[in-house]
Amino acid sequence: MRKVPVFLVLAVGMLQFACGGGGGGGATPQGRGSNTLFLAVKDTTPAFAATVSAAPKMKSGIFSAATFTDPAMNLAFQLLRNYTYPADEGKIDMTNIYKVLFEAGGYLDDAPMLCSSMSLTADSFISSYAFSDFLNHSYNCGGTRAESGGYGTSVAYQASGSDKYMLATYKWAPTPASQITIGAIQAHFDSTTKDVQLTFAQTVSYPPSGGFVTRTTISGNSATHAFELKIALDNGSGTGKSIVGKGVSQGAGQYFLMRDGANYYCLPAGATETDLRSIAPTVVGDVSVNCTTYVAAVAALTQYDVTNAAHMPNLDLSSFDLGVAGTPKKYLMFP
Repeated sequence: MRKVPVFLVLAVGMLQFACGGGGGGGATPQGRGSNTLFLAVKDTTPAFAATVSAAPKMKSGIFSAATFTDPAMNLAFQLLRNYTYPADEGKIDMTNIYKVLFEAGGYLDDAPMLCSSMSLTADSFISSYAFSDFLNHSYNCGGTRAESGGYGTSVAYQASGSDKYMLATYKWAPTPASQITIGAIQAHFDSTTKDVQLTFAQTVSYPPSGGFVTRTTISGNSATHAFELKIALDNGSGTGKSIVGKGVSQGAGQYFLMRDGANYYCLPAGATETDLRSIAPTVVGDVSVNCTTYVAAVAALTQYDVTNAAHMPNLDLSSFDLGVAGTPKKYLMFP
């Protein structure tokens, strides 16, 4: 792999590559291009509108909320709650999928300008995180934005017609004594068919102890709003929650089905916080007729196991030790 020329690294500073905040919002986001991936995912998966809570149940409340009937639906709301900048900045934290994607911002859009040519390389060879479900893509260019102020990014990229493929690793640690966020995102988007694929792993650490880890995989279509997802969150103790789901996230008369273990939840497209607060789980034989078409597929989805190191990153950040040295852990794919 070729080292990124110094002049290219300096030029990329003009792109204002995404500098994310962690925990409760962090730094004000800077330019992220058109943020293609963020918008495509929001048009694919459910983005639950807040209708009751004035603020999210950040950190301490993520696994329990007295006003939610079911803890799995509390988790689904926190991870998939709609995020809009700047209205939700400082309210929604990095447990939220859309917050993560917004902060990770223009990686997909800006990757061609960051890249330097390299030999075609498989995703599993260059990722800083050993995904248990690589998308089996390969890349022909890559680059690193020099670390500055605790922020750093590496991107691998390939474009083939309307298909764009990306693997990005990032670190956001402007205040490493109190918070360190390290993650890896792999994505594919076809701007013609609108097919989207995404998988990411992330650790948010609050030294000297505490934090949370997240895993997400999404596939679907931003035009039809059909999706399939796997999401999980844990606080490092192996007692977190894991959910799978499939269906259509938008459109009159459409529904989607989510599952937590043996518990099934049939929800209407456009479901809100109110819907998730009140829904009760059913067993597979009692799933609403609105969702029976998805039962077999959802039952067959393998949930992330929050006790399995192959499924979830480590809270101590050691899952991102591949790559070249950064501080406080190794996180970049390219020297």
